[in-house]
Amino acid sequence: MRPAPYADDAGAWAGRAADVPAEWFAHFSWLHGVHHTQRVHIHAQRLARELRWSAADADVVLAAALWHDIGRVNDGWDPGHGALSAARVVALGLHASLPEADAQLALFAIRYHCRSDGRGALRVADEDDPERALRILWLLKDADALDRVRLGARAREVDSSTLRHYCTIEMIDFAEELLDALP
Repeated sequence: MRPAPYADDAGAWAGRAADVPAEWFAHFSWLHGVHHTQRVHIHAQRLARELRWSAADADVVLAAALWHDIGRVNDGWDPGHGALSAARVVALGLHASLPEADAQLALFAIRYHCRSDGRGALRVADEDDPERALRILWLLKDADALDRVRLGARAREVDSSTLRHYCTIEMIDFAEELLDALP
């Protein structure tokens, strides 16, 4: 039996949270704001590490994790907020920090992170590298899903049947610990 891959201290990870400027966000929110974004970014880092992703792929998904909710204008169910977030990334010029092809992949993942898996899979054919685009989208969706523990006691049981990577399931307990360390 292999050792648990996520024995890291949640407090130590919280201390390495990315700087996320509040000004990026179109709407102030505890549910979808700075701390949520920091936790999703940490989950994306850990998943990329566990899956042994290249530095280039990790950079794309980490950028997408930082920007995935900046266009939200409410905290309700909103399947269109990914498109608003992608547009805000472009308006703020954040995408210029990545090579053009990588920026397009990050924007794709942001647009479809809040849509059904089927919708993203249908739209991926329009991308230059569909396999890479889908891989980045799935990891972003898993990282975001892990932070659903913030929604309260009933939501602390993340529906593992909706997760796309085997190792994401192993991170659910860590997600709860991270929420306590980085509220």
